[in-house]
Amino acid sequence: METTAERLTTEELISALNWRYATKKFDPERKLKDERVDALLESLRLSASSMGLQPYEFIHVKNPEIREQLKEHSHGQTQITDASEMIVFAAKTRVDDGHIEDFARLEGELRDRSEEQIQQKIERTKAYVNRMDQEQLFNWNSRQVYIAIGTILTAAALLEIDACPMEGIKGEEYDRILQLEHLNLRSLAVVTLGYRSSADSYASQPKFRFPQGRIIKTI
Repeated sequence: METTAERLTTEELISALNWRYATKKFDPERKLKDERVDALLESLRLSASSMGLQPYEFIHVKNPEIREQLKEHSHGQTQITDASEMIVFAAKTRVDDGHIEDFARLEGELRDRSEEQIQQKIERTKAYVNRMDQEQLFNWNSRQVYIAIGTILTAAALLEIDACPMEGIKGEEYDRILQLEHLNLRSLAVVTLGYRSSADSYASQPKFRFPQGRIIKTI
């Protein structure tokens, strides 16, 4: 049976990451096929998060009218309306007992854990979460969101799908338009996905990053 390592070489991985850039202009006529969108959404579901708790939600905005409204609160950036797909990344402002209990029970059923083991997981998770004040908890949740952003950007690069991570949004307005406040969610960032326009001059610019020795230390 072919392994993942055999399907993807190190050269192919680095090539995909070099190919990726923050796309400034998307081709509005080119749309992603459903199976590719599904794969990208599944990459979000499979993203790493601390304790596996997933203290966030991802809003896949398909409605063009809503995307036009959001564009007004995104400094008019055309990626919001021109990209094939738009995903809003929102962190939970609190993690209630119901979320923790659902998480522990569903995980326990999947892994064939006893009721006692499930209850122990619930109590340990509650103890960890409840030791943080509201600000600390939101900051912790937000960090999990950014792990997910990194996951989908890498997944998109491997599929040769263009993407643009965007923090230049007015989160409060996003929350109002998407009605997130009553869900205890706050918008942090957006990732738009699709295919680059031939008019995007950024596509031909060489990628700049500091050399490894500047940012990676081996001790």
